[in-house]
Amino acid sequence: MVRRFAVAAALALCLSACSGPSPGAAPAAAPASASPSSTGHGHHHDAGPPSPGAPNGTVVVHAADELRPTLTLLVPRFEEAFPGIGVAVEYGPGAGHALHIIAGASVDVFVSADAAATGQLTAAHVRGGPTVVARNPIVIAVPGSTAIAGVADLPGARVALCVETIPCGRTGRAALDAAAVAVRPVSVEPDPATALTRVRSGAADAALVHRTDVVAAGAGLRAVDFSEANRIADEYTALRVTTGANPVGADAFVAFLGSALARHIFADAGLSPV
Repeated sequence: MVRRFAVAAALALCLSACSGPSPGAAPAAAPASASPSSTGHGHHHDAGPPSPGAPNGTVVVHAADELRPTLTLLVPRFEEAFPGIGVAVEYGPGAGHALHIIAGASVDVFVSADAAATGQLTAAHVRGGPTVVARNPIVIAVPGSTAIAGVADLPGARVALCVETIPCGRTGRAALDAAAVAVRPVSVEPDPATALTRVRSGAADAALVHRTDVVAAGAGLRAVDFSEANRIADEYTALRVTTGANPVGADAFVAFLGSALARHIFADAGLSPV
């Protein structure tokens, strides 16, 4: 109980400082593309009537697939801080979410690292400015014992890359270009997990993937950072969407994503603070 009120008080202070103006009236919205029961979360707490002006109701969040493990931890903490509010999260690719929002789907918050997708949304679709909540850099994934200490050690090494049609492939190659390092990949994989399997099996000396991929893979691998990748890290941006029916809840949720508690959980998943 003490923790609940401490978290709520901190978020209330952040909300009052960080939230933008609420629109005079929410525009008509089409039904969301998934109901709360079919999403990763959809709790609603019956803890008596909320305080006047406190967030309540349901906050509809559309988020990147790769944020599922992190938001699965964060959403219950947000709901604990604000009894009477629930969060319904739909996960999927950023481009699909953007199309739903443009079509008028009822969405309160959109969180994605897909700059092309978020760039499709105009001032008519969002309230206030974007909020960067975390960064996900490309790293060199290596076995626990290796002679590879940095990006300069990659030429001549057996390196597994991701295909360029997915984020770790595009950003991985951009990071190598920024470091002026050329590699001859031993394999080009369809996803980060397969690239990491190459390293685990000994078929590759290293793989270029996001840091969150290495953390999710568990023991046996470690991440080697390099400055060029950190400078161009993918940024997870939260947008408050005008088609949503709960602007107060949206403001509270975006403020929560910038809280010290959220930053700690993001860091545990391998995401860098902003």
